[in-house]
Amino acid sequence: MKIGILGPAGTFSETAAGLWLKGKGVRKEEKVEIKYYETIFDVSESLLRKEVDYGIVPIENSLEGSVGETLDVLSSENSEQMRIVGEVLVPIKICLLAKGSFAKIKKVVSHPHALAQCKQFIRERLKVMIKGVEIKSVDSTASAAKLASESEEVAALASEEAARKYGLNILEENVQDKDSVTRFVVLSSLASGIKTTPTGKDKTSVLIYLKDRPGALYDVLGEFAQRGINLTKIESRPSKRAMGDYMFHIDCEGHIEEDEIKETLGGVERKVAMLKILGAYPMAKK
Repeated sequence: MKIGILGPAGTFSETAAGLWLKGKGVRKEEKVEIKYYETIFDVSESLLRKEVDYGIVPIENSLEGSVGETLDVLSSENSEQMRIVGEVLVPIKICLLAKGSFAKIKKVVSHPHALAQCKQFIRERLKVMIKGVEIKSVDSTASAAKLASESEEVAALASEEAARKYGLNILEENVQDKDSVTRFVVLSSLASGIKTTPTGKDKTSVLIYLKDRPGALYDVLGEFAQRGINLTKIESRPSKRAMGDYMFHIDCEGHIEEDEIKETLGGVERKVAMLKILGAYPMAKK
């Protein structure tokens, strides 16, 4: 089994992969290869090139909201060739890591979401303790840790696991403003034939493009409401066709193979310009 994730080694995506494998009951002796990619788009492309069997990418954080790049991947034409087959919830604990001590730090680097989750710490501690410190975003928290391992003037906001991977000192623990959880989705290519079956606790994710008329979204949501189907997420995303033109990502409880969900989505499809099934999969345990 080959799994594509954001790299380098030590990202929260790698933690998500480990939790997902554990949940599937994959034993340590079974051969699993983790392949690292620079961007979420690269992970999705690796699926389509059949370099990996699964791709695991972040889709939303409980503090900072959705990950735009993942939503864009799921909204693209290539998404026709992939499906969401699982999800993983990862508690996010961010540490300040460095090769040396506070005294030598001139720059702090991390992924934009991690920086956003540590705004208060950066404002009230770092910028007070280190005058003129530069804050810079990079592709991942592990990339930040790798950079910190190469210079005592660079510190990283990353995980405790990244500190171990790159031989860094943990100068401060749990520097995030509030405890948060990041939700990751597990992708597979449609060509792989991987399917999920109903477990009784599932989600179905869809993408819709509305017809341009008053009350269009209201009518769509009514299909779920009149059947008592709970929506766990609804989010708009620019269609990239014109200003003010949006698509909607919707997650609902239930599995696409269940009659009630089939009936609901059939009603939705009659009221929208486009309906795309992104996947049906077991809910992650909280």
